[in-house]
Amino acid sequence: MKLALIFLNKIEYLEELLAAFLEIGVSGATVLDTVGMGHIISQNIPIFAGLRDAFAGSSPSNKLVLIVTEDKMIAKIAEVLRDIFSEEDDGMPYFMTTFTVERLFGFGNETD
Repeated sequence: MKLALIFLNKIEYLEELLAAFLEIGVSGATVLDTVGMGHIISQNIPIFAGLRDAFAGSSPSNKLVLIVTEDKMIAKIAEVLRDIFSEEDDGMPYFMTTFTVERLFGFGNETD
């Protein structure tokens, strides 16, 4: 099992992304609202106020999509991301990392 963490900087793609995940067999995902450290310190810590210009034009909020899935699905998820963002050339619209899930509890499917 794997845990995929997808940091989505272009939140306008969220619905399209989730629909595409359903099409490839991803049966569930958790979506969290996130804010990057740079935005927090540039907005809330006066000593770093000069950094505001460095973040001009970037989204103040992002989405984090968490998916626990079988190992074989990671390549399909990555392909969906590449397909959706193939035309995107404006910075980094997303990035994904994965972690191995040693054990999964709940939902009546405990694994060892």
